[in-house]
Amino acid sequence: MEKPIAAIELSSKKLKLVVGYEIDGKVYVLYTLIKPYGHAIEAGQFVDPNRVSQTISSVREFTDPAAKLKLNISDVLLCVPPYGLGVYQTRQVTTVVTEDSKISNLDIKNIYSLIRNSAYPLNDKALVDVIPESFTLDQGRIFARPPLGESSNTLTVSAKVQTLPASLVESYQNVLLNGGMVSRRNVVSSLAATELVCSFEDMPKSFILVDIGSNVTTVSFVGNKALYGSTFFNWGGDNITEKIIESFNINEADAEKYKIMYGIDNREMNFKAPICTTDDGNGQEVHHFNSELNEIIKGELDVFVNYLNDAVTNVVSQHDKSYRSFPMILIGGGSQLNGLVPYITPKVMSETVTVVAPKTLGARNPTFFNCLGMILTHSKYLNLNDESHPKVGQVTRNQAK
Repeated sequence: MEKPIAAIELSSKKLKLVVGYEIDGKVYVLYTLIKPYGHAIEAGQFVDPNRVSQTISSVREFTDPAAKLKLNISDVLLCVPPYGLGVYQTRQVTTVVTEDSKISNLDIKNIYSLIRNSAYPLNDKALVDVIPESFTLDQGRIFARPPLGESSNTLTVSAKVQTLPASLVESYQNVLLNGGMVSRRNVVSSLAATELVCSFEDMPKSFILVDIGSNVTTVSFVGNKALYGSTFFNWGGDNITEKIIESFNINEADAEKYKIMYGIDNREMNFKAPICTTDDGNGQEVHHFNSELNEIIKGELDVFVNYLNDAVTNVVSQHDKSYRSFPMILIGGGSQLNGLVPYITPKVMSETVTVVAPKTLGARNPTFFNCLGMILTHSKYLNLNDESHPKVGQVTRNQAK
């Protein structure tokens, strides 16, 4: 079995952890965990970094009796949001150094060093990742993966370089470090999601990827299975929940329950039963019906669609306008809202809208999409800064009694 890898995503209100490994382009999961810490991150800015670090520390070493599993995590793949993401094309050439002119790991490291040290005006940006698109050898031979063992005098790599604001990357790394863990590799969430989507069968090669979180929605443009850019806006599933709380005068737990249970429900019933009943403060009962909930949700989705169409126009602004009609793929917890797809499809520029969820056994919750994608991405592309794989220090299962 491959060495297990730990992948962590720090979302607005909770930590997500997946421990697993990749074999033949598929992710296999040993363990998953969701640990809430409240609203501590706002659009990539840490509102309460200490609380997040404490949550990280609490999962660094723990035992799960139900799963008969002990975890000791030191190095992780860290998911970083694509806020301020820059994607640049580069092409570098190096001379093969071995005496027999066969491509070795040293040649691959040399070409990555050239890319890392190339004169990009980073300024306040941090180099996050390098995604090779092709490896070219003598006689024009082209390979999608590192052509180890192939004979050639030169090695040429065409790749996309990903950058993020240095302050954002440092803040995520510091919060992780204060929690007792080290990031061996930072993976942009949009890249992770793209790689996982493209690993599924019958997926389009080019599409608009929309990740609907609890507070933030990320919109990415993917062309021929390559990430070209991302943007975001402050709207998520919690916006709907808050409107239900305000309109029905109920608590958050109940509002979330009704949102998940009903969503947009257009079924015609033989009888009209209220969804819930509240008190108007004067001792009078107020009944709230399905039609009222539908209007609340539709009103918030109209706001969402306006933001979404603007984001799509923005993310494809450097490309042909026809790209705005590419298929739209929805991921994330917010994509699971009942009735979402039929309601927004006529209102967006894409010809089709599809919800995609993880298919990995043990991690089919949409919230784990980026963590699964990180494990897949790490297995596929050489780590820019460190070739060694992130590892779980020790994973053991207790003997069954």
